[in-house]
Amino acid sequence: MKQLEGWCNSPNYNKKVNAILYYLKKKMIISDLVTQKILVCNDNGTLTKGVKIGAIDQSDAFIRFKVEILGEDESAVWLDTNVYESYINYYLSLQEEVDLCYVKGENIHCSEKHPAKIRHTGDKAKLISANDDTGFTYRGRIGGAKKDKNKVVSIGYETTQKAHNALRWLIEKQGYKNGDQVILTWSTKNRDVPEPLGDTQDSIFGKEEAGEISTEKEFARRLNSAISGYGYDLGTKSEIIIMGLDAATIGRLSITYYRELNSMDFLNRIEYWHKTCIWKHSYKIVPDGVDEKGKSKIKHITFIGAPSPKDIVLACYGDKVNDKLKKSTVERLLPCIIDSARLPYDIVNSAIYRVSNPISIEKWEWEKILTITCALVRKYRYDKFKEEWAMSLDEKQVDRSYIFGRLLAVAQQIEEYALNTVGEKRDTNAERLMHQFKIHPYKTWGIITDKLKPYMARLGSKGIKLVELMTKINSMLSYEDFISQNKLEDSYILGYYCQREIFIEEKNQRIQESQRQKLEKISEGGKLI
Repeated sequence: MKQLEGWCNSPNYNKKVNAILYYLKKKMIISDLVTQKILVCNDNGTLTKGVKIGAIDQSDAFIRFKVEILGEDESAVWLDTNVYESYINYYLSLQEEVDLCYVKGENIHCSEKHPAKIRHTGDKAKLISANDDTGFTYRGRIGGAKKDKNKVVSIGYETTQKAHNALRWLIEKQGYKNGDQVILTWSTKNRDVPEPLGDTQDSIFGKEEAGEISTEKEFARRLNSAISGYGYDLGTKSEIIIMGLDAATIGRLSITYYRELNSMDFLNRIEYWHKTCIWKHSYKIVPDGVDEKGKSKIKHITFIGAPSPKDIVLACYGDKVNDKLKKSTVERLLPCIIDSARLPYDIVNSAIYRVSNPISIEKWEWEKILTITCALVRKYRYDKFKEEWAMSLDEKQVDRSYIFGRLLAVAQQIEEYALNTVGEKRDTNAERLMHQFKIHPYKTWGIITDKLKPYMARLGSKGIKLVELMTKINSMLSYEDFISQNKLEDSYILGYYCQREIFIEEKNQRIQESQRQKLEKISEGGKLI
């Protein structure tokens, strides 16, 4: 009340604030709220414990005022910019000393205390803090006067408020949040920029309503068009800033990553990431209207592009990954996207390890990991060896690991086909032995083929084409490569995926043909017999 009276008695007073002060002096605020049944009291006249207003206890609630003044449209005091200006002017009038603001280069009123609540309302960490003047806090920065924090840096009150509030607004508007970690990207010309940590569908194509992309050529054309659109909007004079924020302790916020790039350099690097780390994915879920009961529906869409770092982390380490590893992995992926750095192989290897153990993962999750792993392998091998791997099957590819991967897919298809003929569903031996197959391909392949014999016998003539295909692929390996004790390289997963995708496409075609024939019968006879 004393502080409020000081404001209202100053030349910088505000009529609405004066009205609030006059009301508060009556000391009726709690009783009025109880009378209006906004607050709840016990019989003894104290606030009842445990009563909630929204999500918080009523004793912890904040109270906001609306003041109606004739001729003024805005009655909400917390939205009135005139109230803001009034208080700023009042506060600055109380400051007597001036100092050099290191940001503006002017002698103005400076602040020793800087804002918190930067990442969210409960954030206690500060970017600038000087409340620790014991020990060796400032040694090495200002010589002998080690306890004089103003000689380290001084920043104007208005400067720090504007900077921190602008940062807070940007984070709320467009910051990428990974727990308490924040990655922020913005343009100095206030233009739309692609989100570096999104997948291709969200960050590049999200605003478009274009149809599904089915080939790499279509993808390249659409990506070039989208990047050109961003380039036209940003222009050549715009700068792009990418900043990472995280707190090592409750009170200390650090800038963990910072880059300033010309807009075209930024777009070129974003384009490079989305061109080289691509694969065909089917795990994305989007809204699909509502059903008859008014409930929201969803659908899976297929897209070609790069996965998001968040999805890469989950593919490599699972959904139970601890926050520290999750944040550090995102930080390690950021230079790969922004600086075109090479993908760390331990990340690729972690994805390979998980995808090579399909029986330990739910089917839908494994399918997602499979395509993300293929994207990572393709990216890594392009950056390191300048190898270009196609997303479609390359029957002329003679890479040993790729061929073994194809063999594994054929073995899996033979067993699945045989199981389907009797209506049985379970993990195949190829899936169970996948990890062992990667480490000891020659030895494990012998085990798999032995276990395939009863299934091939069950299929009989139905499985001839698959057996012939397996023999043909096997013949592409030299004797030395076939019996080699070397483990398979990561390219085996590309061969496995591409060969398996052929079988999936053939199955879908058979289903479509069967449905087409049923529709033809219905149209001819009026009903299906």
